[in-house]
Amino acid sequence: MKIAIPSTDDNLGSFICNTLGHAPFIIIYDVESKKYNCIANSGFVVQDGAGLKASEIILENSADVLLTRKIGSKAYSVLMKEHIDIHLLSSDGTVKSAINKFLKK
Repeated sequence: MKIAIPSTDDNLGSFICNTLGHAPFIIIYDVESKKYNCIANSGFVVQDGAGLKASEIILENSADVLLTRKIGSKAYSVLMKEHIDIHLLSSDGTVKSAINKFLKK
């Protein structure tokens, strides 16, 4: 299983970005290998379609789950159509803490 998380920086100790589309980075964490990839989000700098750019990253990297604080309706529709399991987070924190909390459920 791979988990995607919008991040303010390029490592697991980074804070979760408040929005998916305008996150500077998308971290893809592989639960089996316990390794991660950090992808710069090209949607970070655009006005329109930022969420769709982030969605492309998530789909291209074969993520199964998205942990995010906020997601736009277009990105939500695209990811739901591709059967991505979307979890809205209710609190701030680091990418690592969100992954750990999700895996303990």
